[in-house]
Amino acid sequence: MNSPLAQTLDSVTGTTTALTVFLRGIERRAAVFAELQCGEAAHGDQALRAIFDSFIAEARGTPQVEWPRLFWVTFLESPALAAEPLAPFWPGDFAPLARLDFAARAVVLARLVAQLEDSQGALVFGVSEDSYRQALQRALPQRADGSPDGAAWLALRSEVQYALEELSPERSAAVARMRAAVVADSTNVQPQVPEREPSLLNRPIPLNIPLRAPGWLNKLRGGGASGS
Repeated sequence: MNSPLAQTLDSVTGTTTALTVFLRGIERRAAVFAELQCGEAAHGDQALRAIFDSFIAEARGTPQVEWPRLFWVTFLESPALAAEPLAPFWPGDFAPLARLDFAARAVVLARLVAQLEDSQGALVFGVSEDSYRQALQRALPQRADGSPDGAAWLALRSEVQYALEELSPERSAAVARMRAAVVADSTNVQPQVPEREPSLLNRPIPLNIPLRAPGWLNKLRGGGASGS
């Protein structure tokens, strides 16, 4: 029979392997999401390292079935993601993202990059499905007269898909190395879940506080998520 120490080590090793597999499967979407949310690839990748670190600390004490929601909640709440780069830029078909404020842009990218359905997005943002759908509708590209610009939306969706499929080998390798380093670092300390009350998993993201304060997601219920 294995000793308690051996069982603990086996558990840590198993969880570490599961974390590696999970993050490997989501890191490409997370990297593109962070880049487009910030408007700068280097800034997004820097934020992603902090996001991975925070997620791993929480995930070790959370059932694996909850990891997808936990990851995107951790992603959206990260102060590193909310820190504004010096010169954000959204070229070509990404241009509609430039007119959106931080929260509205996150709603759009949650659909296009994270590929969250309405029910999943509502859980991550901590709102009702109707509120999430309304926020997404307000954030869609618009023509000069205020009507929805379907062509711009389709072009944006295609450009996001291209970015996901054609992420450069160099950047993919850099993100993979970063993920591996964060996972490895997490095994060098006694695994424990930071005490939170309530827990991150069960706490809706605040929606009624100023943009870019902790819990920056604002205006989703008030009808003002359509622009900067």
